[in-house]
Amino acid sequence: MEKLVIKGKQPTQDELRQKAKRWDTVKNEYRQNSDGTRSSHKMATATDDKGAFAYPTVFPKDRKGTKSHDPKDWLELGHRAAQDTAFARGEVYRFKNEDNARKWSEGEYKKN
Repeated sequence: MEKLVIKGKQPTQDELRQKAKRWDTVKNEYRQNSDGTRSSHKMATATDDKGAFAYPTVFPKDRKGTKSHDPKDWLELGHRAAQDTAFARGEVYRFKNEDNARKWSEGEYKKN
């Protein structure tokens, strides 16, 4: 991962470790879809005055996470609501440019 920005500042090493630990947890959470596929994040991208970022549009309803794969325990949000939720939950991933953010959102995050 290129660079993580937490609340608009350069993260400390402790914040990076906490973020990595959270990513380890959330990447194993998923919603079972009716067609047999799984959705854990359904990433999207955007830009703001600080640059390009990627964020999930699917979240467990419980902020602490979930082991449930039942769709009723998950939220799928539109882009603005998803951005707000991702910022509030610390799940926004910053990148040097839009192309890198797009690649991440299209599945590069699944390789980590």
